[in-house]
Amino acid sequence: MASDPDNRQLDLTESITEVPQASSLSLFIALMEALRGGERDFSGLAPMLEVDERTVRYYADFGRWLTWLRPAGDGKVALTAEGLAFVESIPARGRLFSSALFSRPLVQTVQQLKRDQFADLTEPAATRRACERAVEGMTTLSEATAARRASSLASMLRWAYHPRRVDWSTGQPEPQERAPFDFRGQSFLTAFAARQYGRSRQIYIGFPHQVVTFATGQGDTLQAEHWVRASYDTSDGSARWYGSIPINPSTLAVARRGGPDLRRLLVGCNPYLSILVIMMVAQKPGLPSRVSLTRDMYGLRLWYRDRELGSPLAALATIAGHIDLIPIDRVPHLSGRHVRDDLRAANDEELAQVLTTTGIVRSVDTSLVIAPGVASELRLPVGDGPTLWERAEPLREALQEALLRLP
Repeated sequence: MASDPDNRQLDLTESITEVPQASSLSLFIALMEALRGGERDFSGLAPMLEVDERTVRYYADFGRWLTWLRPAGDGKVALTAEGLAFVESIPARGRLFSSALFSRPLVQTVQQLKRDQFADLTEPAATRRACERAVEGMTTLSEATAARRASSLASMLRWAYHPRRVDWSTGQPEPQERAPFDFRGQSFLTAFAARQYGRSRQIYIGFPHQVVTFATGQGDTLQAEHWVRASYDTSDGSARWYGSIPINPSTLAVARRGGPDLRRLLVGCNPYLSILVIMMVAQKPGLPSRVSLTRDMYGLRLWYRDRELGSPLAALATIAGHIDLIPIDRVPHLSGRHVRDDLRAANDEELAQVLTTTGIVRSVDTSLVIAPGVASELRLPVGDGPTLWERAEPLREALQEALLRLP
């Protein structure tokens, strides 16, 4: 057994001490390009990349793991010859990235585990499970840390498997067949997850009537030029606003068609829907949800266990404040324009209209409960990327803490 390196890897008896914890290809490419001009220290790289110094170190470690970066003394890092080749040839980046990843023993173990133990799973589930198994078996990391590192590795591997699906000048995915989820600007869930990398801009959130118009199949009446993006920078660049649903021919087609794609688009992009649905879906299948929504003679009410939190939008705004989001009732990038109906803030009944019309919830007596199948939809992959449930992990953790801190 010991003489066969493949068997040794598959048995997971060879321990390793390094597992990368970088998951954003675009941030890694930005780091590599920042080093094009020569050595740089971590403190200088952090503001250039809009992340904290610790995150720079994570991504520098990933580059060193690929043998593309080297320590240069005095807290500095520099490109190796292989790293410089990656930076200077954009057309070759996909090939070089895949080759570097697949040459690592850890990834070779992942590959063999996929073939031998997870061949019955479809991508990307097979990759994720193989990464989890390899990291758990080859390291002494804690269960939570191993899971995070495995998730990061799986994120990078999906681009190594499909290099043609990436714009290698930026690290952003190229538009694929699942066009409803390819739009300009970041979705809310993506932006919230990026906070773990130290992004400094504030996040404004809203629930404009535009969402109601879009979700109820009237998106063709909206002025597309006002809503082309999923995120908008404020005029001074200090914050970003999230709330509207991006409009393009593909998203409009989804609005007309309805179904799972529309539900996932709404939950991924609008913060109020993200927060509400994530809280109402049980953390694990089969368990009851701790957050519920009711409608009776007193109107709509949001509950946490047996405690009434108040009207839904007001309660959601309070919870959002506890996770450092800033609720506002206007659309910053359209301030000063004539007040059209789609620019105004929606109300609680319109929130309920969106939830029921799109099939996110259904009525059971005086309660609005998550409809059958919605929780499963959130846990299904969208193309080759992570599921919405996986993207929402930082938000789920923040919401759990926020609910405990409510007065």
